[in-house]
Amino acid sequence: MSKPWIGIPARYHEKTEYIGQPRNYLDAILWAGGIPLLIPAVSNDEILTAYSKRIDGLLLPGSPTDVDPQHYGAAAHDKLGKIYPERDKTDFILLDYSEKNHKPVLGICFGVQSLNVFRGGSLVQDIPSIVSKAVAHDRDDAADSPSDPARHIVRLSEDSLIARLAQRTEVQVNSYHHQAVQNAGRNLKTVAFAPDGVVEAVEDTRGRFVVGVQWHPERGFQTDPFSQALFKSFIHAAML
Repeated sequence: MSKPWIGIPARYHEKTEYIGQPRNYLDAILWAGGIPLLIPAVSNDEILTAYSKRIDGLLLPGSPTDVDPQHYGAAAHDKLGKIYPERDKTDFILLDYSEKNHKPVLGICFGVQSLNVFRGGSLVQDIPSIVSKAVAHDRDDAADSPSDPARHIVRLSEDSLIARLAQRTEVQVNSYHHQAVQNAGRNLKTVAFAPDGVVEAVEDTRGRFVVGVQWHPERGFQTDPFSQALFKSFIHAAML
């Protein structure tokens, strides 16, 4: 059986204005049996549609930027980060194609936020200033070295796909975000939560492989059976 092509939208890095993608995502897809296809963030509908037609699955990666809150009808919070319109448009066009053609989707960190907003959901724009008694969700808020990720426990819903893949209902995850899902979008259910109640994962309610996680399973997946199971399940769905 041929390997599935997995579309991965490129991300914007403000300090260098470089558009690319960390190698971890590519390595995880290659390890799991897929072929990564890096898609540039552009505003040209024709180009994005052409890319869409080539993919068997869509991986929405993390980003140092934020989703424009205008997409979910909210005013910008004082702590809103950099927004990048081409990136939002790229994600949404790829998601629209994937939705209409029943392609599997895996959203990671910013990716779960983008997925949720595309489905009509909303976001917590800044966890530290909005969530009461928030745990550290970003390394800048962690007590450990700034070079280390924040880490915290996540509770998984017993009836969720990710709980079946993890083979348990509580896991410790890395954490690199200041925003999160607030209200789940259309046909999405919240299936994982941090100790402070922040949503950590969503899944499609109709049985499709549409999964979004707020942590980064591509980091250290080589030694983590749960992350490996997540990527393997995603690639398997892309082969169907």
